Amino acid sequence: MKEICYPTWIDSIPVNSGLFSQTQILAREQLKTNGIPKKSFEAWRLTNSALLTEFIKHPLCSNNQKLKLNNIADSRKSSVKLSFNSEGRFEANIGKGIEKLNEKEINLYLSENSTSRNNNYDFNKTINEASNNQLIGFRVKGKEKKSLEIDIQASLNELIPTRLIIIVEEGSNIDILQIIEGSKSVSHSHIIEIHVGDSATVKHGIVSIGKDSSKLLASIFVKQKKHSSYSLSCIQKGWSMSRFEKEIVQLYGNAKTMIQGLQIAKQKQELATHSLVKFNGPNGYLEQIQKSILDDESHSIFQGMIEVPKIAQKTEASQLSKNLLLSSKAKVDTSPQLKIIADDVKCNHGATISQLSNEEIFYLQSRGINTKQANELLINAFCNDIINNVPIEVNQSACQTHLANLTEK
Repeated sequence: MKEICYPTWIDSIPVNSGLFSQTQILAREQLKTNGIPKKSFEAWRLTNSALLTEFIKHPLCSNNQKLKLNNIADSRKSSVKLSFNSEGRFEANIGKGIEKLNEKEINLYLSENSTSRNNNYDFNKTINEASNNQLIGFRVKGKEKKSLEIDIQASLNELIPTRLIIIVEEGSNIDILQIIEGSKSVSHSHIIEIHVGDSATVKHGIVSIGKDSSKLLASIFVKQKKHSSYSLSCIQKGWSMSRFEKEIVQLYGNAKTMIQGLQIAKQKQELATHSLVKFNGPNGYLEQIQKSILDDESHSIFQGMIEVPKIAQKTEASQLSKNLLLSSKAKVDTSPQLKIIADDVKCNHGATISQLSNEEIFYLQSRGINTKQANELLINAFCNDIINNVPIEVNQSACQTHLANLTEK
């Protein structure tokens, strides 16, 4: 019988005695039983197992209980920055309309909201719950538009787990900008859960930039109530391995969801997006587009599923995967999928794989633009619609720093 591969260092970490004790015990047992996902798991069939093994080889971050929440003073917005440091204190000074959840509220939320993905083995959620001793939660209320910046910088040669909950109450409106940076050989497990109340609006941008041999597993769980709107623009670049899992549920239908993703990879990097959007009521709307730009021997993975049960009549949903290959050795695996039971819907999906057009390059050259500039213009045009939807107004200087050279080789 083949030995289960799991992080043995986790046995030496005392179980948390507080809020997370039960979830930690269950998650650790599940890790021991299942280990890293096998190729027989459909959701992990295309993933490089060697990279997953590297992900769990690092010990837990020694500052795991020393995650500090710093407020950036700005009278125009509530801006929160997460950073790892040696001070060992967890502080928050949140502006009007955004409150930090207390332990009782977090415990109640966790007991009432399961984030299991179709009862399948959720590796990232499991390893996060098995190792994480801290969960940060916010409540957003009031009709005045608010902004929230979350900046996570991970540069240790360790496993770093982070988890956030954001509850957006009825009628509230917020822009959320997450900047996730990784360097060295860090392994970062990240989870964010967003509950979007009735008639609430959330514009969510994620800019995740890795370098060196850094790795990222990230899960996004969103639940939408009636007449709510949730928009996500998610960018991945530079990680040796990066995987985003997005699970969005319209609890009662009558909601709007917009999802945009961009993966930019080179060398032997592997960037993946797995998404599930489920409609649990009628008159739901979804527009999803996933793009990738691949060079050298990089690998892009997209698996998207839209579920429309019988109760979700009058649903409108579209899903498109577009991929641009800059090298003959780059690889794309894309699988947009529909699972429809309802019979009165408008749903479509599709995928394209292409290269830079020689005709378009020639046209630009005829206008005095050299080959390199022509390539850059075409690559920028391919991804600008997604970049432009990131809520950069939350922190323009940070976004400009990360997005300005996004498409440079």
